[in-house]
Amino acid sequence: MTEDKDKLLKQLDALKIFPNSKLVRELKNQIKNKLKKLDYTKPEKPKPHPNLSRSNKLKRYHNYIRQIRNNFPNVTYNQIRKQFAKRKRGDDVSIPDAVWQNPSP
Repeated sequence: MTEDKDKLLKQLDALKIFPNSKLVRELKNQIKNKLKKLDYTKPEKPKPHPNLSRSNKLKRYHNYIRQIRNNFPNVTYNQIRKQFAKRKRGDDVSIPDAVWQNPSP
């Protein structure tokens, strides 16, 4: 890696003896871009905390169940959860499919 960098720096120095023409400027820019690529290191993304990921999933799940409960106030929250589990398995449930697909009122 340092050998490549040294070679590129030597090439940049060698271009100084030439007059400042369009071709020389383009070559300098290309060499500088290559140097930047050699120096660049990707910043590491911080990994999300597993509890935060689980928390977000549960928030979405309970919001979904709550929206269905708002459409069917006579059905308890636990009954909706049980029907949702049955529906995921492929069993028939009393709540229509249209509500499961779009629970917003």
